[in-house]
Amino acid sequence: MDLIPVADHQSYIICDRNLIVVQFSADAAKYATQVVRVGQDLLACLPEMVGLETTVTEILRGEQDSFTLEAILRDQQDGERLYFNLVIQEIEQHIVIFLEDVTQSTLLQQSSVQRLNELEITLNKLQRFEYCTNKIIASMQDVLLITSPLGIIERVNQSATELFKQTTSDLINQSIDDLITDPNYNHQEIYSSLLNSELSSEDIVSKIEVCFTSKQSQTIQIEFDCFIAPTEVKDFFNCVYIGRDITARKQVEAEIRKSLSREKELRELKSGFISMASHEFRNPLSSILLCVQNLRENTLELDAANREFYLQSIQDSALTMNSLLEDILVLSKTESDKQTLKLEPIELRLFCQKIIHKLASIYANQIINFEYRLAADIVNLDRVTLSNILNNLLSNALKYSPAKTAVNLIISAQIEPLGINIEVSDRGIGIPQESQKHLFESFYRASNVSSFPGTGLGMSIVKKTVDLYQGSITVDSQVGQGTKIIVYLPIPIK
Repeated sequence: MDLIPVADHQSYIICDRNLIVVQFSADAAKYATQVVRVGQDLLACLPEMVGLETTVTEILRGEQDSFTLEAILRDQQDGERLYFNLVIQEIEQHIVIFLEDVTQSTLLQQSSVQRLNELEITLNKLQRFEYCTNKIIASMQDVLLITSPLGIIERVNQSATELFKQTTSDLINQSIDDLITDPNYNHQEIYSSLLNSELSSEDIVSKIEVCFTSKQSQTIQIEFDCFIAPTEVKDFFNCVYIGRDITARKQVEAEIRKSLSREKELRELKSGFISMASHEFRNPLSSILLCVQNLRENTLELDAANREFYLQSIQDSALTMNSLLEDILVLSKTESDKQTLKLEPIELRLFCQKIIHKLASIYANQIINFEYRLAADIVNLDRVTLSNILNNLLSNALKYSPAKTAVNLIISAQIEPLGINIEVSDRGIGIPQESQKHLFESFYRASNVSSFPGTGLGMSIVKKTVDLYQGSITVDSQVGQGTKIIVYLPIPIK
């Protein structure tokens, strides 16, 4: 038969109506399952045609233009895979099977589909991871702030909005330097340090503590762990702050330090008491023992004057010890926070005059000038604590002043804030500057009073007594020129 015209570049097999091969291209064999020959049944070499007999008939009748099978797989002898398209058409009352090698495009498509599937799986994983991350961030008890290199806040969590008492929209795009105004905090310094560590391949987390003042004027202490995290832009890092409110912890630590300091103070107080007692009690006790011994051994030889001398010495020594014990008891009460104020109407002018009269008998060679500048004579005060203040201030002024010099006591009103001032001044030896900061410590004595008897309790008692009133005490003193002490008590004056 004459050859049916087909394009040279196409692969094909031509059959008659009975699907018997009548013509084929040179390369048609690679698509067949067995050798292709003229007169051969098409179904034997192209099994994909099985079941398509009706379709072939319709094409021959003109009821259908063509029929296509795509991406048919054929395993080659060399182990390779061949993908081809099979197109059935009618030419001159013959069936033409066009065969097109689509291996490259099919493999590329399969690879693309596979990569697309892998990307979709990865995207799903990322979406699940992002969802999980967002849930974790949202439920974090710690504060989360993520900033740009310049410190602009880009992300926060719910704990951050609760701690800073600001909404998410208020925090986003705000500079962290404006949010945290601690003078010791500087975002740029922290970021630069972390970035340098990253460039040197060191895994560094910086821990900082900052103070933050809320809009409600509440001071909050925050401890941050800071590190930098990479972004989608190469060599561009954000700064991550993970913080927790440590205000309560700091308060507990402060209380512990206060307790430890208090314990140390009590140990020093105990040591000071033992040292003072062994020294201050020895002299009056020795005097008492000596006087008793002389009275016992020389009973018959002593006249009335000598006997009175020894009895007076015993009494003075006992009074000295009693005064010392009273000071210790007063200090013990104030130290243990057991002393309370019992305010009652006192005729203040008369009260001061009685104390002055008592001290005048002890310091006979000195004078106390008393000025009472209050309009009211009756003032609500605590007798015991007021006596402690006046006795200790006046006794010190008299003790450390030369003989025949005057000590001044002035009681006056203070308008703002309302209360009374007790001013005691002298022209005595004064208090060295380096000793003034220790003036109110128990058992402490200034460096220039070693030749004067004393326990170092007087000013400590005065200070603690003034604290009971929630008052204040100021000291103005120069060595060799004298001392002025002003006690302010916030007591209403009628």
